[in-house]
Parts: sequence; structure tokens; C-alpha cells
Amino acid sequence: MSRTHSHSKRTLAASLLALALAFGAQEMLAATVTYIVGTCTSGTQFSTIQSALDASPAPNTVEVCPGVYTEQLTITKPVTVKGITGNQNGIFGGEGNGSMAQIVPPGSMNVITLLNGGSPVTASAQVYVDNVSGGAVNLTNLDVQGMYASGQGQLFIGIVYQGSSGTINQVITSMQSPSAQPGIGIWLEGGSSNPSVTVENSTIHDFSDNGLFVIGSTDGAPDLTATIKNNTIFSPQTTAFSDLDLQVGSNPTATGNFMSGALTYGIVLSGAPSGSVSGNTVFGTQYGIEVAVDGPTVTSNNIYGTKVNGIDIQAPSLQATVVESNTIRTVNPPGSSGTGIELNCNNISSSKVHSNTIVDAWEGYGDAPAGFGGSNTYLGVALDVVSCSTNGAASKRASAAARRAQ
Repeated sequence: MSRTHSHSKRTLAASLLALALAFGAQEMLAATVTYIVGTCTSGTQFSTIQSALDASPAPNTVEVCPGVYTEQLTITKPVTVKGITGNQNGIFGGEGNGSMAQIVPPGSMNVITLLNGGSPVTASAQVYVDNVSGGAVNLTNLDVQGMYASGQGQLFIGIVYQGSSGTINQVITSMQSPSAQPGIGIWLEGGSSNPSVTVENSTIHDFSDNGLFVIGSTDGAPDLTATIKNNTIFSPQTTAFSDLDLQVGSNPTATGNFMSGALTYGIVLSGAPSGSVSGNTVFGTQYGIEVAVDGPTVTSNNIYGTKVNGIDIQAPSLQATVVESNTIRTVNPPGSSGTGIELNCNNISSSKVHSNTIVDAWEGYGDAPAGFGGSNTYLGVALDVVSCSTNGAASKRASAAARRAQ
């Protein structure tokens, strides 16, 4: 009897030990790995961001101390890279985003190939998220600054997400404006994994071509879902094309963003076949929003102080797109030739473009097709609806095509 009891106790102890070992193994597998770049806090420390990213075991999180890091980063595994808030002269953070971990380009940069909706281009990217699978790549509290860059390839870009999912939050990109190439703040590109990327609460400024460029890997069905919200995007450079360019192969949602600058467009819907653009503010560009294709809805945006048109509709007709409840104020000051919404003699029904408010413009609607009307509000507008002038519209369409081809 005592031997049986003793055997049962040993069996129970062995079972408990096995459970403990198994639980411990699970805990080890579940444990997160965090590396520190710099010496501002304790932990496993590295001197460069790339060396931390490449270390084994692979990190779940890389925390970057305040400082300037002259690096070109390539990220190939799921990870969170975040700047540690610093203090300089008693002021926390950098440019208002709590970031003082600044990434600047090295003298020589590697070149990558972007699929670009089926028309490949080469580029130098300061931060390249390269077709990451199995999880997200998240960037936060980083300042990606491109001043004095001498990148190689056809484009110079601050951050590229190619075929990868994740979130860019409270990140700054600036000075992507080299003399030899067009400069872009952030480039989001789709892929076979149908990635989803969010850019939020970030600042993109002083680029020479595009602030934020969103595109699929091909010009077919969308293979990228992009959420663009609560960002500030601007550039004083007159060579810049747009603050936000929504291209083929993407399904974007853009809301709550503020965009401005001397550039051509605030937002241009270049090819996105679906999505929505709502609740954004565009100030001081030549054209507030251009609708080049039928697809995304354009609603409840505020457009101020544009130089030519508040909204420019180049799409031949609208089936999916609805342009409604937008407010357009002061187009190319009152008494001149500015237009609230230019229809370009296209086959646009007032069931698709309506309920907009236009204030202080020469024309409310320009080059409207026969029968166009609808319920709109006009204040300080000389001509509410101006009928189609075929020759003038053809010239405007040709001009718009040339702008987009630049």
C-alpha cells in the first residue's frame, strides 16, 4: 500500500514538472525581445538601428535613443521601431511629435526597384520595409530627414512600405528634395499579400514631388488598403506635384488630414478605383482636389484659397464617385477667373455632384454639361453655373493630362 502511494506521488510530481517545463517553454516562446539603440536607457544596446534589426534573436521592438543616425534601413521582419522621447534645451520631442531619433541619409545609398502599378522605377529609400510577412512593421516617434541627400535611382524617398503591412504613427519625414531626383516623403505599395498600411498623426513636409504616394503593385484589382488620417502634409516648393496622390491598384481612405503648399494639387485621385476622401482640409494649392478617375467618394472636405479650381473633375463620367457636402472658399480671389468646381464638359450628373458650398469664386461650377444643376449653396459667386465651352474644356483637359504626366 505504501509503495503504491509513493509511486503515485512520484507520478504526480513528474506530471507537475512536465507541466512547469511546458509552461516555461511557452513563456519563453511568448517573451518579447526588445533592443536599445544608444545608451539612454538600460537593456541590450546597439550603436546603430540596422545592427539591432539584424540581431539574433530577432527583436519585437527596437527603441531608439535621441540622436542622429546616419543610416539607410532595410526591414525584412515584423518589428516595432520607436524613438524614445528626448529632452533638448528643456523642450521634449522634435517638431512636435515627441521624436528626437533622427535618421539621415549616408553618402552612398542602395537602390531598390518599386513595382509602381506595373511600371517599375528605381529609388533610394531611407527606410525600406521590404515585403515583410507574418506580422506588421510599425514605426513611431522617428524623424526621417533627407537634407543633403545624394541618392541613386530615379526617385529619392523617405519611407517605403512595399508589400508590407503596418502603421506609421507620429513620424516626421522632411527635406526629401535632392537636386538630382524627384523627392517623395512616404511611398506605400501593394503586393500579393494584399497589405494594409495606416499613416496617422504624422508630418510630411518639404518634399520636391509628392508628400504621400499610394499605389498598388499593378494597375489591376486593388492589392493595397491604405488608411491616411490626421496627418499634416505641406511643401513650399513650387516644383512639388501633390500632397497626397492616390494611384492605381489601391483602396485608400483619407480623412482628417491638413494639406497645403505652393504645389499643384492638394489631393489627386490619379487612379484609385475605390475608397473615400472625406473631412480633409486643403489650403493654398493651385488645385484643391483633382478627380482624374471614377472611384473614391469625395465628401465633406474644406478647400481654401486655391489658385485655379477648388475641385477639378477630369473623369469622363462618374458612376461610383460622389462629390458632395464639400466647402470651397476663395478661389483665386473674388472677381477673377477662379472656379469652385470645374466639370470640364464631362458627362457629370448633378446626382453625383451636389450639395456643395462655394464661397467667393468667379464661377461656382465651370464648363457644366447641359441640364446640370442640383442643390448647392453659392455665396459671393458671380456665376453659379457656367455652361460647357467645348474648346475651352478640351484645352483644360489637355493641360490636366500634361500636369499629371510630369
